[in-house]
Formats: sequence, structure tokens, C-alpha cells
Amino acid sequence: MKKNQSLNLTQLRRISLLLAYLKRNPYKTKQEILAYFEDNDKGFIDRTFYRLKETLARDFGIEIVFDYNNGGYFFDQENSSNPESFLSLLEILTTAELFSANFKEKNNALSFVEFENKAAIEHIPNFKIVLDAIQQQLPVTFKHNSFYHLKQEEYTLKPYFLKQYQNRWYVIGETEKGYRTFGIDRIENSTIGTKKFKAKTEEAKDKFSQVIGLNYVDHKLEKIELSFHISQKPYIVSLPLHHSQKEINADNENAFAIELRIHPNFEFTQQVLKYGSLVKVVEPKWLAKEIKEELWKGFEGYL
Repeated sequence: MKKNQSLNLTQLRRISLLLAYLKRNPYKTKQEILAYFEDNDKGFIDRTFYRLKETLARDFGIEIVFDYNNGGYFFDQENSSNPESFLSLLEILTTAELFSANFKEKNNALSFVEFENKAAIEHIPNFKIVLDAIQQQLPVTFKHNSFYHLKQEEYTLKPYFLKQYQNRWYVIGETEKGYRTFGIDRIENSTIGTKKFKAKTEEAKDKFSQVIGLNYVDHKLEKIELSFHISQKPYIVSLPLHHSQKEINADNENAFAIELRIHPNFEFTQQVLKYGSLVKVVEPKWLAKEIKEELWKGFEGYL
């Protein structure tokens, strides 16, 4: 397979099955992998496995490695290039290909599907312009409509990367005043400049890797301890609040406690508040007090 060649539905499906299988079951032998595919894909043979493994490493930086100590293959996320982003993209591409294949046979696929939000296809050109600017390391100038200040201003941004949060896309980069985040759906009249800049993508990603959402300057880095009602455990485990999340006090059968290392911000507070009585902030105490005050304000609104 040539580099940058588009993947067809069969290839996408095989990649999805292989990575999902190895995430659930690390250190599987080639024979065990082939046996798994025997039940899902009769055309998947040992040559297919090696070719797929090579393609993932060469074209996408996704590493499937044989571990001699454990005698099997595993999905090496630590040494892969942006594995979570790749998995998200894989989900999007596979879903799109499935819809495309279905439409070729029947045209009623959408009658069985309900999407979460209103589509904003008018903003797709903005996405392409910003992505092109990031890849070319060129500044982009645009007008941005602020929800907070309720006004439109013009900015010139050195864009470093795109980030998705709650089904919206944002571009993160530097203006003359420092790091900023802009909603793709709120920019207009985008134009790409001509003067190249030195990318700081890794530095920018590092700043935003320790937050939930988009704002990293509200508070210093903190160790956060949350205690959820035990009923919430499968939800929090399957969809972690943050990549730093780890379970603590696992011997407590009545609660599910986790620890996070983040900069607590407005978006994080929203995440906590949405669980209502099903979660309690244990540490730090100042944050527990802040959440308690917010809940009390909400209660007073019903008096």
C-alpha cells in the first residue's frame, strides 16, 4: 500500500477489529489473532496481518509490537504517534464508509440514525483553511465572534493544532498576546498569510494536556480526588474524565473514587456539577467548597 493511499472499508474494518482486540487482549500470539479473525473475517491470513502491521507503522505511526517476555503482540500506545487521535479518526472514517456502502444498496440509512447536534457544514471551509495553515506553518487571519464578550474582533494566529471538545472544533495557537483558543464555527473571512513560523505544537499540546476543556490558566496544577456513587463506575471507566484518571481506594464497595492531576477550570466544574448528588469532591477542600456553593445557588433558584 502506498503512503497516503485512502483506506477502503475492508481495511478500515480490519484495523478497527485488530486494534480493539489487542487493546482488550494484549500479548496475543499470531495464531490467536488469526483465530479471532477466523470468526470475523475469513480473508484475514498471516500475510494480511503482517501487511496491516507494516502499513499502520509506516503510514500512521501506530505500533503493534511483539513482546518476547510475554510471548505475544500488543498495541504499543506509548510509542505510537497520537494513538487516541488515530482511533477517533478511525471511528469517523469507518462510520462514514459504512454509511457510504449502505447508501449504495439502500438510501434509507439516515432514517435509523439520530445525530447528537445540529450540523454546521458551513464551517467546513474554515476547518480546511486552518488545517492547511497548521500544516504549512503559516499564520491565519480571521474575524472571531466571541460568545463571552458578544462582539467580533480580528485576530492573526499562529495555529498549532486542532482540538475537539463537546462536538465543537477549536484551533489553538498564539496571537501577539499569547496562547489563545478559537471556535472554528465562530470565525469568518479566514485568510492564510505568507510568513512561515516555527511550530510549537508539542509545547501547546502539553499546556492543554492537563486540563479538561479549553482553559489552562484558571488554577495551578492540582491533585483532584472525586468520589462517585458506585453506579457511575462503568460510565467513568469506559469514558474517563481525563487521561490522568486513576482509581483509588478500590476496596470500597460503596463508592468509586478516582484521582486526577489537572488544572481545575470552568469546564471541569461543569463536568462535576452535571453528576449532582452522584459525586463528591474530596480534595482539594477549596474546590469542594466552590462546588458546594454552586449547588446551593442552584437550590436557591427553586425557593
